Amino acid sequence: MKNSEHKLQRLKERISLLLNKAENTTYPHEAQAFQEHAERLMVRYGIGRAELDAQGAQQGKKTEAIIEERFEMRGVYRLGQRDGLSHVGRAFRTVTILQTNLSNSCRLYIIGHESDVATVKTLFTSLVIQASIAMTHWWDSEGKFQPWLVSDSEKQIERREFQRSFYSQVAARIDGLYREESTHSGTGTELVLVDRKHQVDEFVSVQYPFLRASRNRAARGSMGAVLAGQAAGRHADLGFGKHLDGTESNPGAIAS
Repeated sequence: MKNSEHKLQRLKERISLLLNKAENTTYPHEAQAFQEHAERLMVRYGIGRAELDAQGAQQGKKTEAIIEERFEMRGVYRLGQRDGLSHVGRAFRTVTILQTNLSNSCRLYIIGHESDVATVKTLFTSLVIQASIAMTHWWDSEGKFQPWLVSDSEKQIERREFQRSFYSQVAARIDGLYREESTHSGTGTELVLVDRKHQVDEFVSVQYPFLRASRNRAARGSMGAVLAGQAAGRHADLGFGKHLDGTESNPGAIAS
């Protein structure tokens, strides 16, 4: 058990390092490789943590606490961030994402076991930076030259749509990684993840008995912004060579 804890801690440190590198490199292909590698390790870490906790519970040991963390979003692109990050959060199999919309900000609540919440919150912070950098590059090189974009409002909506699509593509990748890892590990892994999420759902039902489903009504941008955001979020479609460790890539409150 102690050996497994040590391996998970090293994995967690590696994830943080990779995300930090993805945020700070000026080379798009490097950022793609760092981000993709971090995502795969996040899924493995989440599965490993859930399995370890389940084993401890069977042995009568205390399991991880379920906690709630806030993630604040401000500025003109907060609606795109709200929608996109909610989608990313839902791709993780063991957390629940709630949201509150205030007059000049949006707030996401990440609810789950402590290690899962920490992983998702770290990813959110990294993605906000990466999405902003990718959006600026796309806008300066392509987006702002579209002839139908006349008003400042239209331009803002277009940039927001890029970000929203960027996050949605990341969410789709993470969801695919969970399916892949669960298939590789066997049906027992999926059962452990379902049980872990069930614990979180019970916590949420007690803490927030009057939740209602949200409806995101933010104006949408053009298909060009959608496709550009998806392309940036796809990060070379997960199949452009080897990971940094030498392994091959695989192709490929209000409730949100």
